[in-house]
Order: sequence, then structure tokens, then C-alpha cells
Amino acid sequence: MINVNYMYLNRFFSKKYLMTALFTDVFNTEEFNEEIKKNYNILTKDYRNEFFFKSTLFNKLVLGKYSLTTTSAFSEVVVGKSKADFVLINRNKGMVYEIKTDLDNLDRLVYQLGDYSSAFSEVYVVTSEKNYYPVYKVIKESNPSVGIIVLTNDVTLSVRKKAIENYSNLNHEILFKLLRKKEYEQILLLKFECLPDVKPVQYFKTSLQWFKTINIKEAQRLVFNQLRKRIDIEGIEILKGLPMPIRWLVYTSNFKYKELQEISDKLSLH
Repeated sequence: MINVNYMYLNRFFSKKYLMTALFTDVFNTEEFNEEIKKNYNILTKDYRNEFFFKSTLFNKLVLGKYSLTTTSAFSEVVVGKSKADFVLINRNKGMVYEIKTDLDNLDRLVYQLGDYSSAFSEVYVVTSEKNYYPVYKVIKESNPSVGIIVLTNDVTLSVRKKAIENYSNLNHEILFKLLRKKEYEQILLLKFECLPDVKPVQYFKTSLQWFKTINIKEAQRLVFNQLRKRIDIEGIEILKGLPMPIRWLVYTSNFKYKELQEISDKLSLH
């Protein structure tokens, strides 16, 4: 392995550094494009961190298999007492991907998968070839419906164990807590055509009680529909035209259309 400045790599692939590099004199256009390629190549070969896994999932699944017009992706979604690394909502179907790189341990995996299964009926662990069997052992003993995807040496996503859709562990309260106030109000208005007329201190609890009367599968579908609406990418074609290594970073940075255009212009991508 070559000598790698891990701190620099982690800092380089961040919104703050991206904006600094693009809109100051840190690099000229050609230098920055080369820096992107060089650093991502190091991630690919020598330092497959969580960012690299997420970037690969985004490019292969959201931009490759699905579409930005029908699919939204999220990072660090709080589900129960865990944080899901990568969540994909395709129309009204949701999938969660827990990433386990060679830099991670599997100590909390059982508990994480239990939390995710309370909101998502399709759960995957994405890991390396090295971690495949340790992950398989954990899943076999604790949650057999969970699938396994291996990020291979040639950067393909190999489905080694397909997830089995499992609705038996879904929990209304966990689903409800994925939502913001305006989002769960939209669901209540849709289902009951009104909102709870109670004191503010009782509003959340009463809203949850109403939500619990909805069939669990329908409740899950309604929640996913609200989550997908959170991301509205105006410049889809601009995003798709950016260098592959920074698409996930730009996507999760909530740039406006004008900012996306400026990034594209700075990188001379026409």
C-alpha cells in the first residue's frame, strides 16, 4: 500500500473543501480535476472508506439502476437507536444499506439490523470480500432475511445474498419518528381529512395514536412517499454530468440550481 494521507482524503471529499477548492485559488480547473481523479483512485485501491462505499452505491444504484426522477437517497438516517448509512427510496419502496468496511467492526451489527427492520422491509449489509463470511455468520444467526452485497475489487456490487422482504418487524412508532411534523401532518390529512384538535403538549402523542390505526404496510408506504419528497434535484442533468467521484458529495450538499451550474462551469464541464 502506498503512503496515504487519510486525513487529507477525508477532508478533500467534503462540501467545505469542495467549495473552497472551486471558488478560491487553491487549484486551477485542470489541477482540481486531476486532484479528484488521483484521490478517488487512492480510495478505490487503498482506502475504501465509508464515503467510497456510499459514492459507489449512489452511482451504481441511483444513477445506474434506478433514476433521480423516481429515487431519493439519504445518509445517516436515524432509525430507532441506530443510524442507517445509506437509505434508498424508489417510488414508495425503501431499502436500507448498512456499510461495513474493512475499517469497521461488527460489534453492533445485530442491534443495527434489528432497528432497521422495524422501519424497512428490505435490508442489506454492504461489505468487502474480506468481511463477507463474518457478516454472513451474524446475519444467519440473528436476522436471516437481511441480504449481503459485496463491493468487489473491481468496484462492482455483487449481491451474494438477496434480501427477503420482511414486514413482520415493522413498527408504527419507529416509522412515525422518521418524519418531520409537516410530513406526518400530510399523512394524517390524507387519511383522516383533519388534524388532532388537542393542546400542543398532546399533539405529537395524539398524532402518533392516529397513525397507529393505519395498516402497517400502508403506513410504511406513506412514510416513504413523504421521505422521497425531501429531495428535489433541479439540475439532474448537471449532476449526472459532474465527475463521478463527487456526485454523491454534491447530491447530499443540497446545492441550488445556480450553485450546481457554477460548479459545472468551474470544472469546465460543457
